[in-house]
Amino acid sequence: MVRIGISEGWGSEIRGALGASLSNPFKAFLSGLGITMLLQSSSATALLTSSFSGQGILTTATALAILLGADVGTTLVAQILTFDFSALSPLLIAVGVALFTYSPGGRTRDVGRLLLGLGMMLLALKLIVGASLPMRESIIIQQIFVALGEDLLLAVIFGAIIAWASHSSLATVLLIITLTSTNVLDTTVAFTFVLGANIGGAIPPFIATLGANRAARQPPLGNLLFRICGVVVTLPFIGAIASYLSPLEVDSARQIANFHMFFNLALAIVFFPLIGRMVALTETLIAEDDTSSDDQMVARDLDRGAFETPLVALLNAEREVLRMGEVVERMLRNTFIALKKNDTELAWQTREMDDTVNDFYDNVKRYLTSLAREPLGEKDSRRCSEILSFATNLEHIGDIISVDLIHNIVQKKLATRSKMSLQDREDINNLYEPVLSAFQLSLSVFTSNDVSMARTLLARKYKFVKREKKAVLNHLEKIRDDANYDSGLSAMQLDVLRDLKRINSHLASVAYPILEAAGQLRSPLRRNKSETSKGERPQPQFDSNARPSTT
Repeated sequence: MVRIGISEGWGSEIRGALGASLSNPFKAFLSGLGITMLLQSSSATALLTSSFSGQGILTTATALAILLGADVGTTLVAQILTFDFSALSPLLIAVGVALFTYSPGGRTRDVGRLLLGLGMMLLALKLIVGASLPMRESIIIQQIFVALGEDLLLAVIFGAIIAWASHSSLATVLLIITLTSTNVLDTTVAFTFVLGANIGGAIPPFIATLGANRAARQPPLGNLLFRICGVVVTLPFIGAIASYLSPLEVDSARQIANFHMFFNLALAIVFFPLIGRMVALTETLIAEDDTSSDDQMVARDLDRGAFETPLVALLNAEREVLRMGEVVERMLRNTFIALKKNDTELAWQTREMDDTVNDFYDNVKRYLTSLAREPLGEKDSRRCSEILSFATNLEHIGDIISVDLIHNIVQKKLATRSKMSLQDREDINNLYEPVLSAFQLSLSVFTSNDVSMARTLLARKYKFVKREKKAVLNHLEKIRDDANYDSGLSAMQLDVLRDLKRINSHLASVAYPILEAAGQLRSPLRRNKSETSKGERPQPQFDSNARPSTT
């Protein structure tokens, strides 16, 4: 609940903070630290960072600096939660429920969810103390922990398994702190468990990105190797470290929290200068991506393990839709190359690409439908719908290209080997180029949600409509003056102009929800009302197909 509240209310700020750390590794480190303290999950930060790295927004070196900061950030959260705040739990839960239930929405509701989550965390920590009583009295449990104390490597593996299974090193460390404070665990064994938890906490992001590209896989692998190296160096001296930290802090819970923090600080200090070498090592360990066209045009399985962090899951879906858009754009380019060169084989190959587009769409639709069943906030739910809507528009564009455009071009031009006039070719090209430009702009608007770009996209749509009308009029005048003009070629020309207009409309649709949310979308009815309020009479609209009035 804390993670959802933060990502829902401040998701754009979190993405902006990661984007602002592009050039400065120290700023990247601090961004990772701060974001992890907010999300209370280094795994969530790692998945976000990997997603940005996979899209080329972050370099691998910057991503590794962020993850080193994230590792330190989660230790600071553990430090805070070692203090006894259980008395605040009822107050936080009560205020959280009130804000979440009765607020109209927006960040107030997100703050309510955040407070409710924090209150339940403090309550859970208190309940663990009571639930651990049978463990304290169990002879079998005590014998197990004694055996683990004699085999520290097995204790590391045990701690790593717990952290991996819970997908949270923070939760595991808090559990270890609670068990130690109730005298269930010896301090040395607890320190060893913490080392294992640090490894286990780095495993879920590594596994979650196994199917991603090379750039997305490098940061989690590098972070996992950092932690393994740190554990290998620290484990032989764990007894000496325990005896050294004991006099500094009487409270065993504070000792464990301090060890957890010092270990990750040491990792950051030692490995920060070695980030470049780790980048080179991960490049060696991970094979290069297959950049062949076949690989780029294959829908990939989206990671459902990211559902616990909706912001990451939505980024996964966005990335897949962008790949889908690249395939559709290639279809559009190939279609007009086939039209220009009379290439029937290329036209049919392009038509078969629509099956790939449908695979992409089905994959994204299933993923987003499953994600929508998760407890999403209002903003994430809206973004989920926007992504699915844009994917649907891309799928419709693929159908227009494969069913209408290619069919008309093959049947009415390529099959008959008819030659178009210079004016007709120019009219089509004057519409084809703006559609290609709109394609790139619509993908940028889709990923950025930028209001000014959305406004530009919509303005270009209106200009395109005027161009299309002019092209249709030019063609109608041509066939009026030339009685021998090929009727099949004329029908193809009008169909191509119409299909380009439909494609452009689908592309421009991504701008409407952005402008509507910003209050900058003006409907014709509102525009007429505003003109009337200024003393201007709205122009009457005439329908050429309407029957004359008999009144």
